[in-house]
Amino acid sequence: MSRCVPPPPPKGPKGDQDGSAKAFGPSFFLAIGINLCLGMVFFMLITGMAVYAATEFAIGDTAAGFAASAFVVGALLARVFAGKYVDVLGRRRTVLIGLVVYLLAAVAYLLVDSYEMLMVVRMVQGMAFGFSETALHAGVFAMIPAARRGEGAGYYLIANSLPQALGPLFGLQISQAFGYEALFVSASLVAMFALLLSLAIRLPETRSHHQRLRHRLMLKPSDIMDRRAIPIALIGMMLSVGFASVITFLDTFSRSEHMTNVASLYFVVFAVVVLITRLFVGRLHDRHGDNLVIYPTVLMFFGAMALLAWSPNEAVVLASAVLAGFGHGSLMPVLQAIIASSVPPHRLTIGLSTFAIMMNIGVGLSPLLLGPLAEAGGYRFMYAACAGLIVVALVVYWLLHGRYDMRQGRSRRSRG
Repeated sequence: MSRCVPPPPPKGPKGDQDGSAKAFGPSFFLAIGINLCLGMVFFMLITGMAVYAATEFAIGDTAAGFAASAFVVGALLARVFAGKYVDVLGRRRTVLIGLVVYLLAAVAYLLVDSYEMLMVVRMVQGMAFGFSETALHAGVFAMIPAARRGEGAGYYLIANSLPQALGPLFGLQISQAFGYEALFVSASLVAMFALLLSLAIRLPETRSHHQRLRHRLMLKPSDIMDRRAIPIALIGMMLSVGFASVITFLDTFSRSEHMTNVASLYFVVFAVVVLITRLFVGRLHDRHGDNLVIYPTVLMFFGAMALLAWSPNEAVVLASAVLAGFGHGSLMPVLQAIIASSVPPHRLTIGLSTFAIMMNIGVGLSPLLLGPLAEAGGYRFMYAACAGLIVVALVVYWLLHGRYDMRQGRSRRSRG
């Protein structure tokens, strides 16, 4: 009769295993820098990729749109395998290899001479992004002490919010002033900087040395998604549809309402608010539990969508950006912190990959779901529908997690 052999303790920077304050040490800040660079390259390129493809290769709008979204398709495909094989290969090694490919793909844009080649480069770069980000996220969440997981997630994921505002701004400015070759060179330099930072980083590792090689390489459904992470990942997916409606349609909506300059300012305001909230919301989560943060922030995000559905002027649109920053911006690190606390350490990579997969599905399906709504009832109707979906997400959260967290909170208070 075989017996279960417990997995070896995670290996990594000294102080990481015991959950000491050294979690916010050099490797943690290097990870923030790497994550920031990954996002900057993505947003710098995706903003003008459809226009570049259409003008360079004389293709239609649908094909040009796929030139932008092929990156996301590649990232989603990578995440299916990353949850399992990141820990087989090693987190730090995966980050290094992924960033080498990420850099080579950025340079390859300078050599692209056909639409088909562009699609290959976009998907390969997306896959490199998916593997690198999954490994980096897992390593960072493993080094953050459990008692400070919300706080650490908030600090770390600041690097996810800034590129949303700075990436499109830099990408458009560079491409319009100097051309697309200059944009590709700039993206390559940012990717190179990320690779240089990764040479100095150390990440906690979790490997199943007691397993045979064929078991370590075998891919089962449980190696793709962790059932304990699915409830929270489902909430994240539903909320991502709402934010994807902003990313995808806000510019078109604002132009149709003769508010031509508000879309770019919206994302600047959003990024600033996210930067502020992530400095303190994580601490609230660590001290007071999941519900105290989730319920108010989801309601704020509902308010953001409701304001867009109404939005009689630019001021209301920018007020929506503030609420979205407090709402959606605060939710993402908290949801990932909940998952990190819900799965055992040796399943952390798969748990976070589950969240990323569900988020990518939500963002990827949003244009297909929301486009017909906008065509049938207009953009205001679409944003009202997104507000309704957020209410549904709040109910689903209470059913799948919130009511149990409330009981745990009572138990903690009674013990205290």
